[in-house]
Amino acid sequence: GHDTDSPVFGARDPGPCRRYSPAMSADPLDRLAAEAGVDEAVRRLGHQAWLRRRAEESASLLGLLADLAERQDPVELLLVGGGRRHGCIETVGSDLVGLRLDDRRLALVARRALAAIRPDRGVPDLVGDRMVPHDGPNLRDVLDRLVADQPRVTITLVGTVIPVEGILERLGRDVLLVREADGSTTHLPFGAVVEVLVASD
Repeated sequence: GHDTDSPVFGARDPGPCRRYSPAMSADPLDRLAAEAGVDEAVRRLGHQAWLRRRAEESASLLGLLADLAERQDPVELLLVGGGRRHGCIETVGSDLVGLRLDDRRLALVARRALAAIRPDRGVPDLVGDRMVPHDGPNLRDVLDRLVADQPRVTITLVGTVIPVEGILERLGRDVLLVREADGSTTHLPFGAVVEVLVASD
């Protein structure tokens, strides 16, 4: 079958996401206050808070997604159509986020379809102030690596409720073809795709 655990998707560890106890605190300000005397902590926290504000002003969605992908932290993605997906971010492309779901399926979500990103409780707070190149793989690049294996896919489209399900058979420059269970074919413009769910088998 097709290999959705391949390096194409940036997977560093095919195992489960990191797990955190809600009681854990990785906040450097908390540690600083505990380790230093009260007066010293107050003096130094002013500088630390200033540094953090500077970092937050440089934050970007792309940087945050890259941080989460690197750490393999569990997150929930909320989509503009109301959908929710939970898992670990494996890749961040020029127009997509690749999320390994808890059931091991791969969700390729269009970045424009992201409504919110909610890290699990206990995951350290990330700012996302890193510089990230904007020329990562796009949705077509990723699907082009999968199409030879004819994977089973479930595709959600803009403005629709019922997804298209079937076998990914062919890619064009700006359109993909899915053969559904009854043998019929459906042509889907890439611009209409919100999410492609790739079966894990």
